This record gives sequence, C-alpha cells and structure tokens, in this order.
Amino acid sequence: MHHFISILTFLIVAMFSTDLVARQSVFSAFNQSIADADKAFIAKNYNQALSIYEHIEGKEGAPSNIALRLARSYFFTYQYERAVEYYRHHEKTNLEFPTKDYFYFAEALSSIGDTVEALKYYHVCMDKNPDDELFVQKIWRINNLRYLYEDSVKNMAHYASMNTNYSELQMLPAGNKEVYLISNHPEVELIQKIDTKENAPFYNLRKWSIYEDPFSIVALNYENPRPAGQSLRTAFHISAMSIFNRGQDMVYAASANKKNEDGNYPLQLYFAQLKRGKWIKSAAFEHNNPNTDLTEPAISDDGATLIFSANFTDALGGKDLYKSVRTEEGWSEPENLGNIINTQTDERYPFLHRSNLYFASDGHPGLGGFDLYKAKMIDGRFQDLENLGYPINSTYDELSFNIDSLGQQGFLSSNRKNQGFDFDIYEFAMDLQIYPLEVEGVVKFIEHNWMDSSELKVLANVQMELIDRTGNVLKSITKTDEFGKFKLKVPYFSKYKIRIKGDDLDGFVSFEVPKFAKQDLSYEIVVVNDDFKNSLREENE
Repeated sequence: MHHFISILTFLIVAMFSTDLVARQSVFSAFNQSIADADKAFIAKNYNQALSIYEHIEGKEGAPSNIALRLARSYFFTYQYERAVEYYRHHEKTNLEFPTKDYFYFAEALSSIGDTVEALKYYHVCMDKNPDDELFVQKIWRINNLRYLYEDSVKNMAHYASMNTNYSELQMLPAGNKEVYLISNHPEVELIQKIDTKENAPFYNLRKWSIYEDPFSIVALNYENPRPAGQSLRTAFHISAMSIFNRGQDMVYAASANKKNEDGNYPLQLYFAQLKRGKWIKSAAFEHNNPNTDLTEPAISDDGATLIFSANFTDALGGKDLYKSVRTEEGWSEPENLGNIINTQTDERYPFLHRSNLYFASDGHPGLGGFDLYKAKMIDGRFQDLENLGYPINSTYDELSFNIDSLGQQGFLSSNRKNQGFDFDIYEFAMDLQIYPLEVEGVVKFIEHNWMDSSELKVLANVQMELIDRTGNVLKSITKTDEFGKFKLKVPYFSKYKIRIKGDDLDGFVSFEVPKFAKQDLSYEIVVVNDDFKNSLREENE
C-alpha cells in the first residue's frame, strides 16, 4: 500500500512538473513573441509588429499597455481611426501616457477630422513642453484651417482610373504620351516575394501609355501597362525615381544587394541611363551609407542638384531632406536643408520645379498626416513655406508630387481613399478657371478663306447658341449688338460649339474655354463663309 501511495505521489508530482514545464514553455514563447514584436517595431517593421500585437491582445499575460503598443503600430501604418480607438483604450488604463503618444494621438485625431479633440491633445503636449514650437504651430493651424480651403474651387484632384487594390506610390511623365509608375502590383513571377514591413509585394517600375479624356479637366485614360525596370531589378524594392537630361538619365532608390549590420537591405541611390529603350544602371551615388536609407530622390533638369530623404545622424528627427551638388570632383557631401524645411518628424518625396521645392511632411502644420508643401529659393536657401491646401492635401497622407513645366498639372499619391499603406495616384490641376464664367468678344465675318484679314466685317445682330458637345445640349443664348460684340455665360468646363444664326447665315464654330485661369477672356470669333456653309451640313450628317 505504501508502495502504491509512493507511485501515486510520484505520478502527481511528475504530472505537476510536466504541466509546470509546459506552462513555462508557453510563457517563454509568449514573452518571446512580445520581444519579437517590440524588436520589429524598433526596426520600423510596423506591420510585422502589429500582426504580433494583434495576436497577443486579449490573451492572459499580455502586457498591460498592449493598447498603447497597438495604437502606435496603427499610427505608423497610417490607420488613424484604429490608432484613435486604441489610444482611447489606453487612456482608460491610467497607465503612463508619454508626450510623444499624446502628439501621435492628436495627429491621428486631426487626420480623421476630429479637430476639436485634436486641439485638446495638442494643448496637452504644449503644457508638457511649452518651449516646443511644433505644438504652437499645430494649434495655430487648427485654429486657421479655413486658409487651407481658400483655393479649393481653383484646384482639383482626380482619382486616376488605373489604380488597383495595391499601392500606387509615384507617377512621373515619361514623354511620348507615356508615364512611369512605382507600384507594388506584383509582377508575373513563379515565386511571389513579400515585404514584411507592409505585408505586400515589393515595389517595382512599370510604364503606361496615356491619352486625355476630352471632356475632363484633368482625367487621363491608361492602357498597355508593362514592366520598365527589369535591368534595374534588385532582390527587393525599386521605391522612387527622378528623371533628368530630357528623359535620358535617371536617379532612383532601390534596395541594396547586401545586408547591413542590422540585418536589413537599406534603400540606396543609383543612376541609370536610357539606352536603346532600356534603363541601364550606370553608377551608385558616392555617399550611399549601408547603415541608413537614402531614398526618394529629386534631381534638377541639368542633373547638377540632387535632393533626397534620409535619416542620417545629424537629422533633426525622423527623415530629413538633404542636398548634394555635382562638382568636377564628384557629388558634394550631403547637406541638411535645415529647420525651415526639416522638422522633428519626417520630410519625404522632394520634387524640384524651377526655383521651387515641393515635398511631403508630417511635421509642419497641415490638414493631417503627411501634407504637401512648396518652398521658394530665396538668397540661395529654400524658404517662404506654403501648404498647398485642399484638395491637393487631405486629412490623410499625401506623398509623392510632381507638376508640369507650366506649374499647372501633375500627379500626387494619397491614401485618402483606403488609408493605411494603400496609396493611389491622383491627377491634379491648379489655378483652374472658375465657373460659371462670363466671356465677351466680337464676331466678325469674311466671305472667302483666301481673303485678306483687312476685309473682315463685324456681324451685328446675329444669334449665338452655346452648345455642349456632350449630348449636344443647348446651354445659353445671346445676340451680338450693332458692333458685333457679345457676352456669353459658360456654366462649366466642357467641349463647346457655337451655332450662329442670322440673315442667310446658319452654321457652327468651335469654342474653346481655357482650363486654367487667365486675365483676358475676350474672344474674337471669325466666321469664314466658305467653311461656315459646310458646317451645318457636317453637323447634321
């Protein structure tokens, strides 16, 4: 009997010991998961950290501040509504709430449009750090948001038709009615590689053919997408690019082929030349640094000035913009653009246009998240900072930006539609003509198209009908006076024609309204009778 009790006691102790070892093993694995998540977060692999934190949440043994960890991870993956939700959860725990998290909380609130609550937490930040100018600027901007909406009727941002469920991050004109696109839409490959930071395929370069939508101010139609960076391919990302020398040269950011001491493949800058229709890598930027990312380059048309984003040790905080100039000896040592441009957080995606620098920042006060800004070169320095306002910016994130030589139209990327890492391309136009629009002018007449312009005569007392070519809809009617002068109201932008009716006259003339604002809206319409007689018949056929 005693022997039986000893065996039973041994079995109970053994079972308890086995259970204890199992519990310790589970506990150890759980702690390792937390440690792995924290390491991923510190390495800025926010999506990887987030997936672990989400798995841990609600389980026994989860850190008491798991809501704070989740809030930060959602914030840095641009999921602002979720960030706000978890900062509110953390606020109820009465655990430590670091000032930087009050700032992220305020930024997330601002991004989802809750400016009243955002203002409250910006004030908390300022109370804790009264000498920090950033908080003062953020508070001023919220109290003066109306200024960022002043030009909203003159500017337009249009969702591009080629966007997908993947992230379209940068689009640039390629000439000859083509554009380049940086996107993580997967290439056709046997084995799909995934970037754990974004839990998505790696970014690559494609080319699209484009043609204009004739009835839209900014919309383009896209067709024939095809890979364009095969010869530049690295094992991972081609993440950003800038073209110069009339489209014959490029500087681009791509993942290095070797790991750095932290085990990462940092983004570095490289140059390429267009040869026989293919981009051929020509050189690496001589100031590449394996211990940090150099990315999102912008280069002047002559290839002499390079600006890029990096987090060197002298950065003011996060990623800063740096400038390097090409000399006879090579590229100059990168120079930080200073605190007029750079902030405690991130500055990204510079773009050079004449003497102006455009860039994205989440440190300067704006509508929320990353906004787009413009700085002018004055006395050798970029200054006179200007937020581009709504609808170029939104309460979410705007990153890459480029504009045409006239400073009127271009492309930007934004996650305003789907949030998170799902960025889309928007076609934009600035300084548009405002409608309804009243134009004036004079109608003149000439019998034959070979006659001298001195024989032009005014057309008095003829009827003018403004017709929208879309659907052939009559929009307004007016008459010329005895001097052939007229005033006409144009309701909105479209393709128009004018029907002119008078004694022995009935025909059509084309009528173009400018897309962009201009001072002189006075028109001279010339009716050439030889052509005019045929126009009515052609319209009716």
